[in-house]
Amino acid sequence: MKRIKVEVAPGVKTEFVDRDRALARVEEWAERGTRFPVVIFGPEGCGKTAFLRQAASGLRELGYDVFSPASAG
Repeated sequence: MKRIKVEVAPGVKTEFVDRDRALARVEEWAERGTRFPVVIFGPEGCGKTAFLRQAASGLRELGYDVFSPASAG
């Protein structure tokens, strides 16, 4: 897997990883019971919402309860 490191602003670097790896990491965190905030950021249209929907769907398939503030209102 290739990682691309990009400086998005002076002194602020970010790393892009493939979606499959990111989804696997979310599942690993859930399995370990890891509880800490995760920030998903990027420009409009880059796939943030799609990634979160895919992650939530995968966690539901594994039997986890997934809370979505957007759907709670």
